[in-house]
Amino acid sequence: MQPDGSMPENQPPAAVPIQVNPVQQPMQAQPVQPMLFGTPQQPMMAQQIMIQQNGNGMAVTGLVMGILGITCYLLGWLICFTWAVGWLFGTLAIIFGHLGQAEGNRSGTGAGQGIAGYILGYLTILGYVVPFILLGSLASL
Repeated sequence: MQPDGSMPENQPPAAVPIQVNPVQQPMQAQPVQPMLFGTPQQPMMAQQIMIQQNGNGMAVTGLVMGILGITCYLLGWLICFTWAVGWLFGTLAIIFGHLGQAEGNRSGTGAGQGIAGYILGYLTILGYVVPFILLGSLASL
């Protein structure tokens, strides 16, 4: 480049220096030791422990109970014995869903699962209560 900022036409651009970093060799896998009297083969990593502590068990339980409740209710019209236990799953979904949402609001994880769980629980219970209300109003006519 010339002092006035222009480049001569027949000269190639200046070379750019490349920084070379040494390549690290991959770690060699250690042979697995046989288990002796129930001792673990390898120690549990701290990262694996942290993964287990980040969940919201109440919210997940509420969601699973809500799914089981609505499924048992809907299948109850085809298979009679599932209809008998759907209300129990719906009630548990409401309880665990509210507890899971409260825990999720405090910890920041799982509030949506708790909400979905108790909504499914309320829908399940509503499916059991509405037919009785309709039958009661028809009987009074």
